[in-house]
Amino acid sequence: MNDRIVGPKQLRALYAFLVVAATVAATKAMIWPRWPMAQPLEQDVITEALTKGRFKISPLKPLAAKRDAELATSSALGYSLDNGLELRLMRGVARRRFNFQTAFLTKEHPELQLKQRHLSPGIPAYAIGFAQKQPSVQTCLVGGDEANKAFGVTREELPSLVDQMSKTKWSGPKSILGLQPNRDYQCIVIQAKTTDGSAISINRAKWLHLLSVLQSALQKESSKTSINVQN
Repeated sequence: MNDRIVGPKQLRALYAFLVVAATVAATKAMIWPRWPMAQPLEQDVITEALTKGRFKISPLKPLAAKRDAELATSSALGYSLDNGLELRLMRGVARRRFNFQTAFLTKEHPELQLKQRHLSPGIPAYAIGFAQKQPSVQTCLVGGDEANKAFGVTREELPSLVDQMSKTKWSGPKSILGLQPNRDYQCIVIQAKTTDGSAISINRAKWLHLLSVLQSALQKESSKTSINVQN
């Protein structure tokens, strides 16, 4: 049986092919960056949490999911609550750290955009404003264990929460070895809007109760969802 000998010309051809392939792959990654993905929220989990929290709910038509090179959102689930509020929940994923804020995550949904927005002091972090001219409050929940420190609104708050979650003893080596995915700039937008045209604000106690009811269920749901934001 004759052994095939690979000659210098064949090796040069192979190396040239590998160089061209690597160049094409790198160029494609720079010109056509991989788009982020947002997995849908589990409606059953949210419905169960609201029911256990003794809310009477009526589902609303979801808002369509959105996706482009910089942003991906799940469909925005909606519920009409018995306390005169309309609730919307949506997972948002930003490809870049700089864009990881609620103003960017909601930019494709007029129903979720806050006008005349100002931040509420203290913890948990949330914003107050008007959505479609109705008094509204909004925050974004990052998966994590600390009860009141998992909410953010701005590009200063939300990325730092992701950083805190990612910092473990072995996170660095695991990331280098490919055993741990890169940081996911994702959170679950939670917005409550009053349906009472005469209301001038939303009761803070009602809002905080709603967050406490949702948080545990949503964090468990998020912990089961491993998302590669650059699929």
